[in-house]
Amino acid sequence: MHELEERFPDVRFYNPRLTEVQADVSIGPGTRIGSFSLIHRGAKIGGSVTIGSHCNICECTIGERVSIQTACHITRGVVIEDDVFVGPGVITLNDKLKGGALSYPRICRGARIGGGSVILPGVTIGAGAIVGAGSVVTRDVEAGALIHGSPAQVRLRAGEANA
Repeated sequence: MHELEERFPDVRFYNPRLTEVQADVSIGPGTRIGSFSLIHRGAKIGGSVTIGSHCNICECTIGERVSIQTACHITRGVVIEDDVFVGPGVITLNDKLKGGALSYPRICRGARIGGGSVILPGVTIGAGAIVGAGSVVTRDVEAGALIHGSPAQVRLRAGEANA
């Protein structure tokens, strides 16, 4: 049995020899973690979470039943609430490069982030919002909205009929 399997008996590591989990990390039961992923010190990961291969998960908080697909970078301070989907290759950022304090993104319950999207510092993506693949999210997204593009623009608001 590998050391990670001993530390986290209720977590499934696809290949524990090809995964690094630093000290002071909590991972809930039923979570699955892919190969070549790195989970940094202080990360808090809920139960029944899927983390794909080649992910970099910094000191952040991830809720229950979250799916983080392959090759994502979840930077320090990010909060991902329950039931969120994060597509492959999503990048979150926390530094506005202005020499000040870091500003952390928040992805609220049930949001869906399309693959290849970039979430800028301090952005909040509202509950149930959908971010189209390849979007660059530069400002807050209201709950239930559909956005896409670079920079991402609102294409449909919650309660509006499809055009």
